[in-house]
Amino acid sequence: MASIRRFPLGIACLVLSGLSWLAPRPAAARDADHLRWAESLVDNLDPENNEYSTSSFMSWAGVAGARRYANRTQCATFLTELLKRSYGWTESSFNDWLGSRSPTAATYYDAIVEENGFERIHDPQDARAGDVIVLRYPAGESSTGHVAILRRAPRVRLPVNPFVLGTFQYEVSVVDSTSTHHGPSDSRMSSGGRGDTGAGYGVMRVYTNLWGSIVGHTWSTATTTTYYPTTQRQVVIGRLVLADDDR
Repeated sequence: MASIRRFPLGIACLVLSGLSWLAPRPAAARDADHLRWAESLVDNLDPENNEYSTSSFMSWAGVAGARRYANRTQCATFLTELLKRSYGWTESSFNDWLGSRSPTAATYYDAIVEENGFERIHDPQDARAGDVIVLRYPAGESSTGHVAILRRAPRVRLPVNPFVLGTFQYEVSVVDSTSTHHGPSDSRMSSGGRGDTGAGYGVMRVYTNLWGSIVGHTWSTATTTTYYPTTQRQVVIGRLVLADDDR
């Protein structure tokens, strides 16, 4: 669906009239099975059964004989395990599709860019719940990137620090598995300010230019967070394309 690009003057008028957010499109209310499974997991997880680690494992109480909700994943394996549960895929399915039984963030990034099993969403205004956002880090970093699932359509917000001239800022609500929480509002933050690891909810920011292309991101909405332009860390959003027998 084509979108109408909103320029700074239009946003200023909306703010002056008291409308803080641009209304999401009707399509944004539709989610996907993998998002429903993710939210069911996070909503019922106890911290002691939630871990950011390898030897990936997920369980839902009452499903496949499991007696508790549990998570032991990293960012990319979080998505992989959810896709297995949601659509009945196996390690062989991923090997046939992406050439790996356990794809990395970089592998998912390439799949979205190449539109291999995904539809690439160039403008955040066109994104919706269930879409996948992937960050790709430069070679030499300890991780190839990060993977998260959108919980709802991104929402344009009033710009806050870090400011980048000529950009719009969008809040992106995600569910993911991470060792670094997405700011003070992250669901993994305890009342004492300590952050747990593993699966949870957080909010990131993406920045676009005036034409809707993503030009950067921040890890959270905090004003102290670091801004990464796409020349340093690339960002892509994709929508899973299912075969008829997977629906």
